Amino acid sequence: MYSFFKKIFFSTIVIVLVGIFPFLSWAIEYWFELLCTFSISLINAIVGYYLVIISINKSDSDFYKTVYGGMLIRMVFVFGLSIYMISNNFVLMTPFMLFLLFFYVIHQWIEISGWLKELPNSKVQLNS
Repeated sequence: MYSFFKKIFFSTIVIVLVGIFPFLSWAIEYWFELLCTFSISLINAIVGYYLVIISINKSDSDFYKTVYGGMLIRMVFVFGLSIYMISNNFVLMTPFMLFLLFFYVIHQWIEISGWLKELPNSKVQLNS
């Protein structure tokens, strides 16, 4: 689990280094949207990684229930929170959704690549 958090930390540093100039140039007024989407996406990735790690040693049925059930609940939560924040004018829709998509893709990539290294061969069977 330490390597996962290390990857998240380094990806955050890279995002900050690459994105600081564009952010300061045109997106400074969207700092709240940026912070909200980063937090939502980060929490989503950490919860997803944790669910996979705790269900690795369970039966296949329980593993799939935990992973896919958790995925469904997380998607509903992210979607519902996004709709709530946009409809109550806490955030602007366009920058919020663009930032959310950006961070979601990066954090999901880190989450999936992290737990694929943790899964034993009995859970992932490749056909040759």
